[in-house]
Amino acid sequence: MRTVFLAAVIALLVCVIDAKSRKSGDDGAEASVSAGDQAELETERRRNPCYRKKCQRGEVCVLDEHRKSKCVCSPDCGVREVRQERLLVCSNKNMTYLSECHLDQDHCLCRTNDRKCTSPGSTKILLEYYGACKELTACTENEMKQFPYRMRQWLFIIMEEMARRAAIGEYQDLLKAAAKDETRAYAVIWKFCDLDTDPQDRQVSRRELLYTIRALKAMEHCLVPFLDKCDANSDREITLLEWGKCLELEDGKITDKCHAIKKHRKTD
Repeated sequence: MRTVFLAAVIALLVCVIDAKSRKSGDDGAEASVSAGDQAELETERRRNPCYRKKCQRGEVCVLDEHRKSKCVCSPDCGVREVRQERLLVCSNKNMTYLSECHLDQDHCLCRTNDRKCTSPGSTKILLEYYGACKELTACTENEMKQFPYRMRQWLFIIMEEMARRAAIGEYQDLLKAAAKDETRAYAVIWKFCDLDTDPQDRQVSRRELLYTIRALKAMEHCLVPFLDKCDANSDREITLLEWGKCLELEDGKITDKCHAIKKHRKTD
C-alpha cells in the first residue's frame, strides 16, 4: 500500500512540474494572439469602460446607469448549480465548492460582508486543492520526524523520473551527484530552485508553494504542518537556509546553486 501511495505522490508531483512548464508556453501563445488583435481590442476598450477596469478575484465589471464602470461580486459562474465531481474544489476553510468560480465568488461576498457569504467572518477564502474536501487526519509526532527523510527520497525519485522523460536535461549533473549522496542534498536544492520562480529571490513564498500544496495536501496530511515548521520565523517565506535545515541537511550542503541551474536551463 505504501508503494502505491508513493507512486501516486510522485506521479502528481511530476504532473505539477509539467503543468508549470506548459503554462509558461501557453502564456507566450496568448500574448502573440493578443498582439495580433490589438487594434480591435483598443477600439472595444474605448467603447466599453469595463475594458480599462481591473477587478479583484471573484469580481466582474459592470456599468451603472451613467455608464461608469464598477466592480461587483460575480453574480453567475456560468455553470449549472449541480455537483460535478470534476469541477469540485476545496478551500482553506475546508469547504467544498461546486467550482473554482464559486469559491472566488464566495471570497468576494465574504470580503465585502455580503449576507450571501457562506463563511461569515472570513476575509480571505483560498483554493487549497482540487476535488472535494477530505477529512485529513492529524500528522503524528512520529510521522513528522520521518517526513524530512521521506521528502528527500521523493525529490530524488522525481528528479530521476523527470530526467527519464527528458524534461530536465539541464539537471543531469545534479542527478548524478544526488545519486552518490545518501542525504539527497542535491535533490533538495534542485526542488528549492524549481519552486523559487516568481520572483527568483532565494525565498519560497506560499504563493510559489501553491502548486505543490494543491496537488498533494489531500494525500499527504503532514505536508502543510511540515511547511509551517520550515518557516522558522513565520514570515510566510521559506529561505534556502530554512529549507535545507528543515529537510535536515548538513550546513555545508546547503549551497545556492539556483543561478547556475537557471543559467544552464536558458542555454539548453
